[in-house]
Amino acid sequence: MASKGKVAVLGFHDGNAGQVAEWFEQAAGYEIACYVEEGDAPIVVDPVAENKKRVSQKLEYPTKDSFKGKPLFVCRDWPERLKKLGIKLILPLTTGNADRLRNLERCREAGFELVSAVHPSALILDQAVVAPGCWINAGCIVGYKAELAPGVMLNTGAQVDHHNVLETCCQLDPGVVTAGHVTVRRTAQIHTGAILINRVEIGEGAIVGAGAVVLKSVPPRVTVAGVPARPIRRS
Repeated sequence: MASKGKVAVLGFHDGNAGQVAEWFEQAAGYEIACYVEEGDAPIVVDPVAENKKRVSQKLEYPTKDSFKGKPLFVCRDWPERLKKLGIKLILPLTTGNADRLRNLERCREAGFELVSAVHPSALILDQAVVAPGCWINAGCIVGYKAELAPGVMLNTGAQVDHHNVLETCCQLDPGVVTAGHVTVRRTAQIHTGAILINRVEIGEGAIVGAGAVVLKSVPPRVTVAGVPARPIRRS
């Protein structure tokens, strides 16, 4: 597949940016030029120490200046640096929702164009709208007339049903299921295996715990958990 252009990936975590690197170029036709992390100093990781914290020994870690065989830039002035390199396309995979939102605002201010990463096994149904700058991982379903704003992240097997509206930089973890007409406001986080019945709204910055069953709308910046889901924290 011919390359459509060079893309800078914001973020370097092996669980999202790392696995996307395995299929993105072939599926989307773009070339990953580099990874970018907002920070003041190079990232130093001791792989031996990190692997002692995990059963899997297959994680890939950044070196001082590279990740997945591509350059890794850790700096605050990354928009200026990317412009000097002639890179105009951004795939936003910063892990934290609020951080990703802030990065998207910087992208808009700097005039970058966002691109999405949609796994070939994902199913996008009729009249669904996926804005540039989304990540849709393997096995996801985006339902009829659903709307995904820039910065939305759907992890493995998440199911978004018909007429859902997912606002910018919200995130659904693996196995989340939402029924019809659900609204997820910006930067909200829905953890693994949660189920949302139809017509509920998850407020801005709210968190839904893993395995929760949400029967009522969740106010902004409230954490809910359990079956049925109940508030356990307010930020």
